Amino acid sequence: MFVRLLKGPQPANILLIVLFSILLWLKLFWTHDFTSQAFFASFLKPDYLHIGNQQFLNTILLFSIIVFEAFYMVRLNFKYIFIDRRTYFPAFVYILWMTLMTGTNHFNATVIANLFILIAFEDMLKTQISRLNIRIIYRTGLLIGIAAMFYWPVILMLVPFWFFTLILHGLNWRGLIAQILGALTPWVFIAFYYFMTDQIGVYQDITNSLTMQRNFPLSDDIRSIKIYVLIFLLLSAMWYHFTHVIDKKIIIRKYYTGLFWFLLTITASMLLIPSAGQAGIALAGIPATIFLSNQYLITRSRIFPEINFSILVAAAVAWVVMA
Repeated sequence: MFVRLLKGPQPANILLIVLFSILLWLKLFWTHDFTSQAFFASFLKPDYLHIGNQQFLNTILLFSIIVFEAFYMVRLNFKYIFIDRRTYFPAFVYILWMTLMTGTNHFNATVIANLFILIAFEDMLKTQISRLNIRIIYRTGLLIGIAAMFYWPVILMLVPFWFFTLILHGLNWRGLIAQILGALTPWVFIAFYYFMTDQIGVYQDITNSLTMQRNFPLSDDIRSIKIYVLIFLLLSAMWYHFTHVIDKKIIIRKYYTGLFWFLLTITASMLLIPSAGQAGIALAGIPATIFLSNQYLITRSRIFPEINFSILVAAAVAWVVMA
């Protein structure tokens, strides 16, 4: 029912998706505490960018950014055709995915980081297949470096972006070096600022932030049930993709290969780096949205996508009720 209702290209679906999303978040606007989490990494200490104890404003800001990111992904699909259908449906999938991530450590930071990752992703797609644009490649690294200021494991996103460069342009050391230099640029300026202002102690804060231990993303508590639901749905979508990838154009196959490495890097970072925590799963919302939407919209079965998507909706609603 949901898939058939929202999969069309009619502009009215934008209003429906926003309306459903507001209804989904209605309880969170007043009851969920987003104010206990800073938007930036703790060692940057930008107190003037924190919205104090204004719980409602924090929630409105986060919700607005998530909705913007959701339709940003729709724009990318219209432009690069990851999914063989012009639709606003992926926006709702992304909103549901991010809703299930509320309550995780550093959720606020990952929401902001995702915005920079999306911009970097679009920059990577802009590069021509026949010619490597070093300026754009450098900018993708710069955006990843900025995103890492919100949630430090994002720096590992350089790995899938390297693979994107290799897939689209072949081995090119200039591109790889440009991305590394781009990622280092904002951190060099920050290090220089702290050095010049004699705030040497911040380097110890950075070390503590990078090494502090948190729980692994998978555990036996009830909060991890949502993670198992997402894993099940994503594995189902991945299986569908790999059994139908031959139907895609060559350039689309390359895009999906890059998205696969994107997802693999996020998964590895969450499992191998305890300090990454469950918040890293929010970063997986970008490739997961494309894989899930591709399965829900392209499969010939009428029942299977409705069941899978209903599970995703039910999980999000249940999580909001328990939050």
